[in-house]
Amino acid sequence: MPAIAQAAGIQLTWQDMADLSEVVPTLSHVYPNGKADINHFQAAGGMSFLIRELLEAGLLHEDVNTVAGRGLSRYTQEPFLDNGKLVWRDGPIESLDENILRPVARAFSPEGGLRVMEGNLGRGVMKVSAVAPEHQVVEAPAVVFQDQQDLADAFKAGLLEKDFVAVMRFQGPRSNGMPELHKMTPFLGVLQDRGFKVALVTDGRMSGASGKIPAAIHVSPEAQVGGALARVLDGDIIRVDGVKGTLELKVDAAEFAAREPAKGLLGNNVGTGRELFAFMRMAFSSAEQGASAFTSALETLN
Repeated sequence: MPAIAQAAGIQLTWQDMADLSEVVPTLSHVYPNGKADINHFQAAGGMSFLIRELLEAGLLHEDVNTVAGRGLSRYTQEPFLDNGKLVWRDGPIESLDENILRPVARAFSPEGGLRVMEGNLGRGVMKVSAVAPEHQVVEAPAVVFQDQQDLADAFKAGLLEKDFVAVMRFQGPRSNGMPELHKMTPFLGVLQDRGFKVALVTDGRMSGASGKIPAAIHVSPEAQVGGALARVLDGDIIRVDGVKGTLELKVDAAEFAAREPAKGLLGNNVGTGRELFAFMRMAFSSAEQGASAFTSALETLN
């Protein structure tokens, strides 16, 4: 979203989205916030109910152009087939299942649940809406990885039966194009269910699959460009605080600064096609600025 906005000449930052999250309540419990899927959400009232609630609460702008015409109030209606003809009718004015979809007056939470995380490890984001309150703060030793499979292998070998913060580094835009890191979540979720305090810190990308694990993602600067994650060692104490929005490494500052940054393992894979796209990786902006070669070029011009 920051990259798309930048391309349109608009500055949109993580902090903008976190500020919005502070004042817009959580009205739906759909995976990973809850067990319902999008079909359950639609059956409970869907987008027509949700948009009506947000409009009436003053949390959406009505005076906008849409593909359906001017005004978001058009989206409080739903399409139906009536004797083979498409007709539009008003959507539900009350939730049909408040376990899934609620009005503003009885929101699941007064905020949306997106938190900007900041500290001596860099800046990232956490989706706290899917994380139970008792799991939103984790302070534990770091276990460092550079590949999702390594974490999976460590889990299967029984090496992760403990409190820890998984540090998955060299997964940012300039390292390997910032792939989706969905493979770790099942293993970390099992460990959390077993009673261990578990968190994730990564310069990589995760979708809603981050789920119930406190995960500080998109950490910038990334390890590939010398970010603090490149100097984290196994056993370093890390505090991930989703309540306060802090991401702290508890190591003496002078000792930490003197450490030699690790090097990403992917740098050795010459001859496999990786060098073909090196010029693109070098042009990428940070995750916070959109992970885009285009936005990076605009920053240079400005």
